[in-house]
Amino acid sequence: MSIALHKSKQFFAPLIKMCIIALCVYLLYHQWLERPLSLSTLSDLIKKLPWWTLPTLLLLSIGSWMIESKKWQFLIKDFYKLRFRESVLQNLTAQAASFITPFRAGEFALKSTFFKKELRKKILSRILAGNIAQMVITSTLGICGVVFYIKNQSSDSIFLLIFCSALICVLVFTIYLWISKKWQSDILNTQQWIKILMYSLLRYLIFASNWLIVLVLLDYEASLFIIMRNITIYYLLVSIIPVIQIFDIALKWTVASYIFNGSLYNAESILFATTIIWITNSIFPTVLGCAILPFQKLKIATS
Repeated sequence: MSIALHKSKQFFAPLIKMCIIALCVYLLYHQWLERPLSLSTLSDLIKKLPWWTLPTLLLLSIGSWMIESKKWQFLIKDFYKLRFRESVLQNLTAQAASFITPFRAGEFALKSTFFKKELRKKILSRILAGNIAQMVITSTLGICGVVFYIKNQSSDSIFLLIFCSALICVLVFTIYLWISKKWQSDILNTQQWIKILMYSLLRYLIFASNWLIVLVLLDYEASLFIIMRNITIYYLLVSIIPVIQIFDIALKWTVASYIFNGSLYNAESILFATTIIWITNSIFPTVLGCAILPFQKLKIATS
């Protein structure tokens, strides 16, 4: 009986990998078919950009994942020594799993299988801590953008900003503390939180710079401050609106069209910018993750 169970678990690992890759391919194909711009239009708009634009955006995407990998390495270093190369591979394959699930649930499920059973509660707790830190940065900067968008920098903006940011931080840290206690996991100290937030902020600045580069090159009719404000609002909205992955790009197109079309700006260019950034920030790492996943060892058979 135990031998049969062991063999079934060994079969289960490649089955999971095949399912993740198949679902990723299906969703990518479906979302590509739903794009609002034709290939000829995309090609014409790409030709308007300097030749170095796409390589730069891809390098920025790689850079953001390098930062995320350093953060993941730091998150678990007090109980597991993870090499940087392994951290990169785990993050990219987890991206493939999170691409096919709402709320990045696939990241929790797949990353935990890279570790032994006795470590999984700690691993899940640290994944949650990393996501909370990223959400705190996104929410805080997004609230800054919303305050300036609605209040137009009135005297009440500072109070409203502090209140909303504090409320979100208290909420997410309360959730983290409750789950850590529930799972009997170690709670991160203040110094660890500060460093994780710094990693999260650096990663945010890197992937948000993609929007800044593309909009500037497309001659977006707004000041640098307005562009940065709109970018923070955009990332806040796409982060807090619950959506299953099959509608992810449709949501991003809708939010971008609403946020960035405040001026008399070509809607086609906004859709183009959203598509290019979706390809470099989401599709590129997902494809890399799918390519790496078959060679990653999952510890399902030893759980």
